[in-house]
Amino acid sequence: MTRRAVECAAGAAAAAALLVPETIRRERRGAWPVLLAARPALAAGVGTLAGALVAAAPRARPAALGAAAVAGAVLADPRRRARVTPGPTRLTVLVANVWQGRADPAGLAAILRAERPDLAVLPEAGERFLARLKEHIAGSDDDLHYSACAAPPPHPHRHVPDDPDGPWTTVLTAPGLGDVRVTPVQAGGLYGWLEVRGGGLDGVRVLAVHSVAPVHGRVRRWASELELVAAWRTAAGGPTVIAGDLNTTTEHRALAALGDVRAPAGPPTWPSRWPRWLGFRIDHVLAGGGIAVRATRVLDLPGSDHRAVLAHLG
Repeated sequence: MTRRAVECAAGAAAAAALLVPETIRRERRGAWPVLLAARPALAAGVGTLAGALVAAAPRARPAALGAAAVAGAVLADPRRRARVTPGPTRLTVLVANVWQGRADPAGLAAILRAERPDLAVLPEAGERFLARLKEHIAGSDDDLHYSACAAPPPHPHRHVPDDPDGPWTTVLTAPGLGDVRVTPVQAGGLYGWLEVRGGGLDGVRVLAVHSVAPVHGRVRRWASELELVAAWRTAAGGPTVIAGDLNTTTEHRALAALGDVRAPAGPPTWPSRWPRWLGFRIDHVLAGGGIAVRATRVLDLPGSDHRAVLAHLG
């Protein structure tokens, strides 16, 4: 092997260690999950730097070309392409993280009134926020008649915030779904999870989930909660929908562990204060087992640090 080939391979290996930590099994350790969420930006930066070195530093050119090749392959990853299947809509699902109850209930009610989702998953919405929301969606001439179920954290823990909304998850179901069963998931994460089935869902099982963020001190917990989601998917079988704030992007291979469930790409949902082209898509409506995502939209949610996701399934 020539010297240039060795240098090219070394540049490629260095770039792969940074951009594809899965190759060295670091994707679930330390700060890597957060870095992975920013992988497209990192890859673009590595590619730009490598291109500059190719042009300005002949001695570094082989290594830079190797790094540029890896960066280009990462940016071309087909997982970032929107995975939607055109066709008629069978079920419409909304995910709206209300940021520990800080979202504007009138703003959320406007979304519900305009979009009329069959099912809405509201991470960080407890009984306090639900009471405020009901003032805007019930008891009027245009009563939406949603049924609500709120799940508190199943196991009090020092990492769970002492907040009347933060660790809760609420599910709203439209009357058109009929007599659905909404039950807390005890074998879930630190925050409240709910399973929805029966009634007009016609065999579809829905998991309303809010997993912890992969920040310092919680990375292992984050990974284990994603494994719990995958275990629920396997046990549920058949058509399934996983909806909520997963604190996970399509860059994390953990979503691939959900089998044939698909995660459509799209605009970021967090943080909402950033422009729509910048940020992370961590709120999802995933579908599989015979049900597919037909279309998705990201909607502004006044007062929240998240944007909402509306998905049409069929």
